[in-house]
Amino acid sequence: MTPQELVDRYKLGERDFPGVDLSYTTWQGHDFSDINLEGADLSNSSFKNMTFNQANLKNCNFSESTFQSVKFVNADLTNACCIKSDLNTINFSGADLTGAQFQASRRFSDIKRDKAILKNVNFSGIKMSGENWSYLDLEGCNFSRVDGYRINLAGSNCTNCNFKNAKLEEAILKKTCLEGANLKQANLKKANLMKAKVKNASFIGANLTDAYVYASNYQDAEIIGAIMPDGEVDDPDDYSIVEVEESGVKSTKAVFINTENAPKSPNSPHQAVIINDCIYIAGQIAIDPRLNIMLCDDEITDQTRRVMDNIGAILTAAGVGWSQVVTTTIFMIDLQESDRMNSVYSGYFTDGNMPICTCVAVSKLPENARVQIKCIAST
Repeated sequence: MTPQELVDRYKLGERDFPGVDLSYTTWQGHDFSDINLEGADLSNSSFKNMTFNQANLKNCNFSESTFQSVKFVNADLTNACCIKSDLNTINFSGADLTGAQFQASRRFSDIKRDKAILKNVNFSGIKMSGENWSYLDLEGCNFSRVDGYRINLAGSNCTNCNFKNAKLEEAILKKTCLEGANLKQANLKKANLMKAKVKNASFIGANLTDAYVYASNYQDAEIIGAIMPDGEVDDPDDYSIVEVEESGVKSTKAVFINTENAPKSPNSPHQAVIINDCIYIAGQIAIDPRLNIMLCDDEITDQTRRVMDNIGAILTAAGVGWSQVVTTTIFMIDLQESDRMNSVYSGYFTDGNMPICTCVAVSKLPENARVQIKCIAST
């Protein structure tokens, strides 16, 4: 379909154009309110003085496109892809941006977002310094590597947000909900965290030098290796030592992971260790973490499922998921059971994220288990 054909059919009253390929096209001055372009490819395109109010733009691909004076008022942009887009004077008021991807986009200072839905949006790598994002519901958003110098997130809901390696120097996080948030190796120098909620947040390796933390209960957060407001490094048992270099905060020793949701490894004092941005998970067998005994007897599929669930709990405790597993090693008593084992094992990964795997035959495993699996994941 050509742009002119779409314009002509829209003028005749047609509104449904799902999945059309309109990449590398130029648009100017058209009003496409109420149009249905769900799943359309509009990448590498130019939009100027356009209106998409109340439009269905779910799963649309706008990557590497340029927008100037475009209105998306009350539009549905769920899971839309706007990676590396250029946003100049955009109106997202009332729009549903749940799951949208804006990583590495430019000129976010020019957008309106009154009453927009912003949950689980990917803003990684965006320059947001000085922006006012106070009192917004940003649950699950990805702010990793953002330049958020002096950003105002006061009172916002940032539950389970990812701020890993974010530049948040002098950021305003007063009364911000950071429960479950990932702030590993974030720069929080002189940030205002007064009365922030930080339960289950991770500040591993973060720099909190001169931060204002009055009435924030850091006993409920992970602060191993963090540089605290007084300049001291939180370093219990010498598990993690951090050094401040020109390039930022660098971990030089191990951070050990232990969670009650997975059993202890039969061969290791810790379930996992994080070092140099890699997570090394000790070999797991089919032990039930609640009872600390084997419950799966000799059935390979049940044992594999229990092993993978144990590994999943450790990955969660380390702040990552299955998509970040890069390699696994599987030890089996009987390689003739490989197909049945793999029928369970492969279900924990997507086709595009299958890790490199090595399968090894052994004569015996701890607790007479039939399968043991260890893995390495990236942070």
